[in-house]
Amino acid sequence: MSAFLSVAGLRHFYQGRKVLDVESLEVMEGEILAVVGPNGSGKSTLLRIINLLERPSSGDISFWDGSRLSSMGRGERRGLSRQMAMIFQEPLLFKRSVRANVEYGLKARGVKKEERRRMADEMLVRMDLSRFADRAAATLSGGEAQKTALARAMVLRPRLLLLDEPLVSLDAPSRKDMLAYISGLVREMGVTALYVSHDYHEVLEIADRLAVLIDGRLLQTGTPGEVFAKPAADVVAEFLGAENLLEGKVAESREGVARLEVAGVEMEALCELPPGSRVKVLIHPEEVALLPGEMEAGSVRNRLRAQVTEVRAQGALVKVGLDCGFPLVAYITRDSREEMGIDAGAVITAAVKATAIHVMPFST
Repeated sequence: MSAFLSVAGLRHFYQGRKVLDVESLEVMEGEILAVVGPNGSGKSTLLRIINLLERPSSGDISFWDGSRLSSMGRGERRGLSRQMAMIFQEPLLFKRSVRANVEYGLKARGVKKEERRRMADEMLVRMDLSRFADRAAATLSGGEAQKTALARAMVLRPRLLLLDEPLVSLDAPSRKDMLAYISGLVREMGVTALYVSHDYHEVLEIADRLAVLIDGRLLQTGTPGEVFAKPAADVVAEFLGAENLLEGKVAESREGVARLEVAGVEMEALCELPPGSRVKVLIHPEEVALLPGEMEAGSVRNRLRAQVTEVRAQGALVKVGLDCGFPLVAYITRDSREEMGIDAGAVITAAVKATAIHVMPFST
């Protein structure tokens, strides 16, 4: 499958400081690609360049119609920009009625009054905004205003929808509502979407793929499951809130299996790094099996003597803090906690398969 949009060697500087350095990025047709990263990582700059609002210092972008940013004339830029729509952090609505705001882009494109009224009203119905059609946009709540901005963008039937942190100023119920409308409209209308956010939680339900951008560099792309399971670097794991991210070193390595040392405790993991390498070790809490007392753990290679330091309910699960010579977190069901009698101070066994340990080069 060919890419809908391709970025190559894109670099951008502000006052001599490099703010964007993306060697390669592809957006596939019909997908929602979420670009996530901390504040100041270059996400909005990338979006503005793709939307032709800013010229990069170097590099190129290939668009769905075969045009290239590096050779694009003014007329071609204008035509391409009309196939894109952008939603900003703030709705930026005009001091007119909701209907007039939704009609605005259609009017600017010369759509006749009757037709644009029909198209706008259909979109207002789809967005559950019909009852606000004649109300001044300035009187809307934050969620209603952002839905109006989305309606104004989508009524144009863009090929590419760009979203720059559209939920940042909304409360939790409004964010959930807005996400449902974004996902629904994008899927139903066959639009491709590029959604940037500093909060990866908000995009997990709707994103087909994640692209992690940190300090202007694209460090990893993949499905949410792939990125969370095997982050490409320790800084990615840290951004994604990894709970069991440990420092260690490779003591020995043979045929793809390494003996690691973490705070004086030895563990085995799949790893190709040479002996002596400093590493970050990621163990997802759901991969930690807890066993009563100091039981054997069958074929599991890593059996750690652990003292329970904390037991805390986390919704349907229970978070168990452990001291294994280093701190470790596990999640178990309430029933498992009751069956094993796990309480603070108890000594148990934490078992972790070698295949469940993700090892990354130490970079921070």
